[in-house]
Amino acid sequence: IVSGIIHHSQTPKLLKRLFLFSYASAAPNNTEGRNQTVMFDALEDWRDELERTKGNVKYKAVTTNEGYRVSEKLPLYFVVPICVSEESILKYEGRGIPIWCWSCHNGAALLKMSALPKEQDDSTSQTQKAFLDGIYKTISKAPYELLKTDDLSSSLPSLQDIQTAYTRFKQLFLIDNSTDFWATDVKWFSLLESTNWLEIIRRVLKKAIEVAECLERQHTNVLLIEESATDLCCVISTLVQVMMDSYSRTKSGFQSLIQKEWVIGGHPFLDRCNHLHKSDKEEAPVFLLLLNCVWQLVQQYPPAFEFTETYLTVLSDSLYVPIFSTFFFNSQHQKDTNTSGESLKTQSGPFRFFTVWDWSVQFDSKAQAFLNNPLYAEKPKPDKSQRKTTRFK
Repeated sequence: IVSGIIHHSQTPKLLKRLFLFSYASAAPNNTEGRNQTVMFDALEDWRDELERTKGNVKYKAVTTNEGYRVSEKLPLYFVVPICVSEESILKYEGRGIPIWCWSCHNGAALLKMSALPKEQDDSTSQTQKAFLDGIYKTISKAPYELLKTDDLSSSLPSLQDIQTAYTRFKQLFLIDNSTDFWATDVKWFSLLESTNWLEIIRRVLKKAIEVAECLERQHTNVLLIEESATDLCCVISTLVQVMMDSYSRTKSGFQSLIQKEWVIGGHPFLDRCNHLHKSDKEEAPVFLLLLNCVWQLVQQYPPAFEFTETYLTVLSDSLYVPIFSTFFFNSQHQKDTNTSGESLKTQSGPFRFFTVWDWSVQFDSKAQAFLNNPLYAEKPKPDKSQRKTTRFK
């Protein structure tokens, strides 16, 4: 008992010393609460998503990374343009390969790409440039569905800026006494503005709107570029889909979107949330930034969302609840390699974790009702004649 108390009272420095692994059980997970959430851990999930968005004409789901033979940072399955060969994915280890996120109804697609290494010899650089130019020409078909590239590292705040702004923002709520409270209350709005947190939210939402307009109005493919394509790319691609795809504004659709772009997409939750308290340098509230942006949209368009601000609040809280595996790993590979061992509880079979999408683990049915928006008005699906009429307006 004493050793157990010491084990859990100390700050964990190793991944398997997290309470998450102590709580794990070898028994099968209860999947009733997440049966409508697409996990995107199977090839069929990606093919179904391509079919749903009509993206299967120009894009394909690939199995090149099975066994993580291409990269440990990439998911087992993902979607690329049809013109991209398996040899190219293997050659460049997944870097510099446009990865599909979503297709608009008009055929324009949203893609993301991790930037190629900057330090390399001229011949390698020229080869990679020629390869990318070939892909760009295939994706871009003038005069329709042109391609626009957007380097988010230069057009949006850095992770350090986001972390600094959020730290200042939190300090506004950490008041020790009534004297400090009244002192800050007088200049609350100016202090809030000086944190720069709301300005970052504004810039992110503005960028998402710009991308959405390119897809919708200009019929232009958009390629988001970032060093790893697992931070700001996740934020923008998620917001664009929330804005443009009514399915992503349902609860199950939003959860599936988080699975696709963040969990399977390889957002480094372990580092960004600093669960192991190893280094503050990698810590940044990128996922909380997304939830703040979505909250802004929920406030402006309440009937458009099936979920409520309460849902967003408990989802942000779940980021640090140590019984769910959803937000505790840097990649699908890291989760797979750390769940292949034996459960600490039963010492037999692999680890089994709860998923955060099974809300019955945290709340009873009465409490879960607060997650659903009673004012939600599902967007009606236009019939074929309506779609044709709209297209020629």
